[in-house]
Amino acid sequence: MIQTILLFLAGLFFLIRGGDYFVSSSVKLAGLLGIPRLIIGGTLVSIATTLPELMVTATASFQGDAHLAIGNALGSVIANTGLVVGFSAVVRAIWVRPRDFLVSAWVMLGAAFLLSVFLIDGYFPRWGGLIMLGAGAFYLTADLIRNYRLNKKSQNPSPSGGKGKAVGKNLIFFALGALLVVAGSRLLVNSSLQIAAYFNFSTLFVGLTIIALGTSLPELTTAIVAMRRGVADLSLGNVVGANILGLTWVAGLAGTISPFSLDRTGDILSLLGMLIFVVLLLIMGFTQSRISRKEGLILLTLYLFYLLGAYQVGFLIN
Repeated sequence: MIQTILLFLAGLFFLIRGGDYFVSSSVKLAGLLGIPRLIIGGTLVSIATTLPELMVTATASFQGDAHLAIGNALGSVIANTGLVVGFSAVVRAIWVRPRDFLVSAWVMLGAAFLLSVFLIDGYFPRWGGLIMLGAGAFYLTADLIRNYRLNKKSQNPSPSGGKGKAVGKNLIFFALGALLVVAGSRLLVNSSLQIAAYFNFSTLFVGLTIIALGTSLPELTTAIVAMRRGVADLSLGNVVGANILGLTWVAGLAGTISPFSLDRTGDILSLLGMLIFVVLLLIMGFTQSRISRKEGLILLTLYLFYLLGAYQVGFLIN
């Protein structure tokens, strides 16, 4: 157990250091390339911080544990919204620029309802997973094209000379941050599973909470560092982007590798919880152009209730 705890702490250190590299390099890249922080948080950072969910889901699906895979996908969206956004807003209200938030937020809601349609009859087919994967790829492609056109209209000069070197340097730190985040996430998830087994937690409870929370730690770490640097809008863009990829790529990967039937307790709980949190985030993002501390407290409280419900379901099944 001592070795497991040391691995857990090592993973936490890697996540914190990687998150620091993420945010600092992302903010500098946004300034150098003329890209809004919320947009770069919703593309590059969210792709990198979603890698742990993708790896855990792929591993679980190939091992035939599809419920663990989809629980990780849905649970991560809930943790990103309830814990990461809630905690960030409680510490400091998150100001939202509707122009940047509008498109991504509606895509997130659309992805949530599309996934719900595939899951509503209790079975997630392989062709449904492929559609979700395609939807995620289409969103990222369209978003990159939109950003390119916005930058072209603004006539920002292309990086050259010393500016080009600065871009290259920050890209290196961004990649280093990605490696540290992925390595730290793997250590945290594996050690968390061992800790859960030691205390005789159920596998359902582990999937809905510990693994989902573990793979969402990159988003939480990024949010904490972003708040420390006074760029909380980057963390919101990261969460929205990560949620979109979680609903499309992560959930889609689970269904594509191993089509499955829903569990009538845990999976349904996760699906309903995911929809509630996504709708709440959309509403809060458009009220007074900010997510206030009071709204952050609401998200955090609902997340605690979700954990309690997952705990009850997990132990009732066993």
